[in-house]
Amino acid sequence: MVFALQGGEQVLWEGRPEKRIYVMWLLTRVVLMSLVICGILAYLTVIACVVYAAAHYMKKPVFILVPSLLIFSAPVVLACALFYYRHLLETFHYIVTNQRCVFEGGIFVRRRRSVPFHKITDVEVNQNIIEQGLGIWSLKIFTPGTGSVGVPGFEKAEIVFCGLLDADKPASIIQDTLKKFKATGE
Repeated sequence: MVFALQGGEQVLWEGRPEKRIYVMWLLTRVVLMSLVICGILAYLTVIACVVYAAAHYMKKPVFILVPSLLIFSAPVVLACALFYYRHLLETFHYIVTNQRCVFEGGIFVRRRRSVPFHKITDVEVNQNIIEQGLGIWSLKIFTPGTGSVGVPGFEKAEIVFCGLLDADKPASIIQDTLKKFKATGE
């Protein structure tokens, strides 16, 4: 997908996520995914050992396979997830023009999400505790239907620019353009 400007449109800001976001994704997504997959593998291994022991009339099932499967499967799952997120990060592209905000990215499903300024109701800059430690920020762009969806404090934004070193710059560009847009209607 190649981003194309519409008539009279100018790019005001363009960015990509900072590579420090790998650490955040490692802590929030990859480790959790690895634990779930390893738990499933451990459960299946225990079942297989019990069935094997019962089938061969053993008095003690062979549980030595469980730790060895966990030891060898966890790094493989972790490496696959990191590889996936590295490629995902390379596809992320954030654009703010004088008419809209655009997010492009994805591997399996490439998405381009565009929100024109007349639909933007709020812009939020925030950091979770992991982002604070890494010195990165997230910029969230809300529309009328998205701010009220979800649990308070965890509202779903229409577009999220994650992993930014300086989220204040695009946020101020969006806020200034939004003020101009609402004042003139252009």
